[in-house]
Order: sequence, then C-alpha cells, then structure tokens
Amino acid sequence: MDIFWKEAERWLRQAEYDLKAAEWCQQGGFFAPATFWSQQSAAKALRAFLFLNKEDARETRSVVDLLDRALVYEEGFKGFVSSSRRLDIYYKTSRFPDALPGGVPAEVISDKDAVEAIRQAADILEIIEKRRKGYLPDAL
Repeated sequence: MDIFWKEAERWLRQAEYDLKAAEWCQQGGFFAPATFWSQQSAAKALRAFLFLNKEDARETRSVVDLLDRALVYEEGFKGFVSSSRRLDIYYKTSRFPDALPGGVPAEVISDKDAVEAIRQAADILEIIEKRRKGYLPDAL
C-alpha cells in the first residue's frame, strides 16, 4: 500500500472524528469549540485529499489554501472557496479572547455560526469521501 494512501486514510479518519466533536459541541451549546472543530475537520479532510493525490500539505492549516491546492485535482471544490474563508477565521477567533475586540468567543459565536461551520465541513468531507472511493480500497 502506498504511503500517501495510508497517510490519507489517517487524516480522513481524524477529520471524521473532529466533525463528530463539532456536532457534539454544537448540540451541547458549545458553539465556539464547534466552529473550531469544524475548521479542523475541513482542513484535515483536505489534507487527506491532497495525500490521495500524492501531495503533502502538512505545512498549512488554512482551509482556503488547502482548497486552492485541491482545485488542481478537483474542480468540485470551487464552490467552497469563498464560503470557507469563515472556517479559517474560526481557527483563532473561536479560541482566543484577544482575537475578538471587546468580546469572548464563548459569548459571541452563535448556534447559527456553529451549524453553518459544521455544514461546510460536512460538505467538504462528503466530496472527499466520494473521491476516496476511486483512490482507496474500502479497507486498508
């Protein structure tokens, strides 16, 4: 089994876990962490996709940067580029009070924000899962 395929599988499994964590946080009313875990899920899923295409992308955590690179292999990601900028914003603003002028992430980030972030991450993960079927066997 190709090392890139194995790495892709590892990153994809973690992306799925992070998405579940985001959903759990949102359901529990922890909206700021839900947005962070959504960003993490999308970024890790995109890294997995790039590994499937034999490209190592561990040097960036930006969903938008990863989407730009993924577009080389799959134009289906084009519709996510502008809307996913918000996911990158959550990388810091969901965790650090000094990232929000005069506010605290736990008090500013809403249920609506969390639901939208989870949807974006889930949509990205869904495309990658479909593409994975063409690259990887069902079990490694």
